[in-house]
Amino acid sequence: MEWVETTGKDIREALTAALDLLGVDESDIEYEVIEEAKQGLFGRLKREARIRARVKPSIPRPKDNRRPRRQRERTPRRNEGATAEKQERRPAQKEVQAERPIRKAPAKVVEDKVEESNTQVETVPLVEQAGAAQSFLAGLMREFQIPGQVSVQHIEDDNITVAVTGESNYGLLIGPKGLVMSSIQELTRASVQNKYRRANGRVFVDIGGFREKRRASLERFAVKVAEEVLESGKSRTLEPMNAADRKVVHDAMAGIEGVSTRSEGQEPRRYIVVSVAEDDQEA
Repeated sequence: MEWVETTGKDIREALTAALDLLGVDESDIEYEVIEEAKQGLFGRLKREARIRARVKPSIPRPKDNRRPRRQRERTPRRNEGATAEKQERRPAQKEVQAERPIRKAPAKVVEDKVEESNTQVETVPLVEQAGAAQSFLAGLMREFQIPGQVSVQHIEDDNITVAVTGESNYGLLIGPKGLVMSSIQELTRASVQNKYRRANGRVFVDIGGFREKRRASLERFAVKVAEEVLESGKSRTLEPMNAADRKVVHDAMAGIEGVSTRSEGQEPRRYIVVSVAEDDQEA
């Protein structure tokens, strides 16, 4: 059975995905952890957990071990002397025949494990992963028949940003609040992981400078909300946002004195609560 790779927010989620893919119980598979999940700021998932799993191979009993038994059952007993002599010889033959598969199998298993461990160490350079993401996004642009330039904007740590720039209207690729762009980003990540089984980079897609425009808009919105909270003295709950947008709001309000922020709720309906800082309330 071939190995399959799955990812998740943690090892358990990745293992559950592997069980669904293989269609077996957990006791019937063997797996190894390729990467642990990595958390970023504000509880943001910076890197998903990745495992490789397969169905446990079944090793049939060698035929040589069964043949002497059938021959012994079919051979008629003529006299006690001949029977005793055959019983002394047959166990010796059985031991000789059984030695070969038992001695060779462990050596092969050890060799396979060494090869797998060596393969696990090998990683794909981030530059190659960025090139694969760029090629996929350029092909997608051709399918949409939308002109533009696709380039690798920057590579930092494990993060890769691929940007689409030009004079065209990219509203179709961006969608409301960037939802379509987020889907394209997930497709681009999946294409890189399918091409390179050891891809460890996290790919981000920016189209028409949307990320910078969205950041500036959220920062202005955050300042306005902070002023309203300080003026009224009442907390305000914002609409659900993704992790990237929440981080922008948290960062923008961190520099405003007298205001505190916190995230509440569960994904994908997690939101921010803006309130007056506790020190100011006591004063």
